[in-house]
Amino acid sequence: MPSSLFCRLLFSLFSTLAESLTGYLNNISSGRYSVRNDALWIKVMLELKRAPVGIRFLYDKDEYDSCPTAELSGPLPYCAAVKNAAAGIPCKLTLRQSACLSGARALGLLKPQDDIVHPNDIASGKRHYNMGLYADYVISRQIAKDMVYCNHQVYGIEIAELALYTDYHPDLVIIIANAASAMRLIQGYCYHYGQLKNVKVAGNQAICQECTSYPFEMNQVNVSLLCSGTRQVAKWDNDEMGIGIPFNQLDKIVDGIRQTANPMENNKSKKSIQRKAALYGVADQLEIELGSNYYTGGYGTIEYHKRKKANQQK
Repeated sequence: MPSSLFCRLLFSLFSTLAESLTGYLNNISSGRYSVRNDALWIKVMLELKRAPVGIRFLYDKDEYDSCPTAELSGPLPYCAAVKNAAAGIPCKLTLRQSACLSGARALGLLKPQDDIVHPNDIASGKRHYNMGLYADYVISRQIAKDMVYCNHQVYGIEIAELALYTDYHPDLVIIIANAASAMRLIQGYCYHYGQLKNVKVAGNQAICQECTSYPFEMNQVNVSLLCSGTRQVAKWDNDEMGIGIPFNQLDKIVDGIRQTANPMENNKSKKSIQRKAALYGVADQLEIELGSNYYTGGYGTIEYHKRKKANQQK
């Protein structure tokens, strides 16, 4: 990315923060900001640096105009807007504000007839092959064929902290987490749904495609290691990764995290959960058992376990 363009994007980012923050404070003063049950339990059960973000597609101008979230006043990549929302600064945007055309394509904001790139250059894999992303054209074609873009055209997108969706639900939820919290999310998923399958990861178009369009189109939780582009423009921490979750699966995933806390978590994590549950007034809704999990005492040689079993039978 040319340095001048990058500087303009940074300037746009900071210049829109004040306006977006004003909208955020207005949401609080109007009573729109209240903690949803799912957002509350995610906060209690997981150690997250950033809040979960809800994504809602706005299909026409009327729906866009009626959305109460503040509009971006300048250009910003979708992934950077997601990061802002995770810090409590929501926005809505259209193609006009979208500063990443790859993201706009994936999300259904950019119509093929309006694109500056021929659709076949993208679908064929030629574009990414010419960029040097893959060893040969066949591999690039396979990657392009496996990428799942939104098969719709929308006017805009609302991007806001999950807790702000008190009057309606988002279509998707994106959670940025470290590996340990991502593990707990997947364990919560597996509790109700079984093994997570069909995960698509390429380290490319991470927030827009791996965390948004693919989960939306396939009704499928997906895990992303993020991509070089979003790590550059959104400045995620090196240990962060993304999880895209269809909203209709969120409640069961959160319940699964709660149900698996005792067998999965160690005492340190359990005490942190207890502290946060007390802080948010839900301690009476959670039964945490210290000194109990599935793995304590579970490791050792076959001879160790034979002796252990023999001692238990005495």
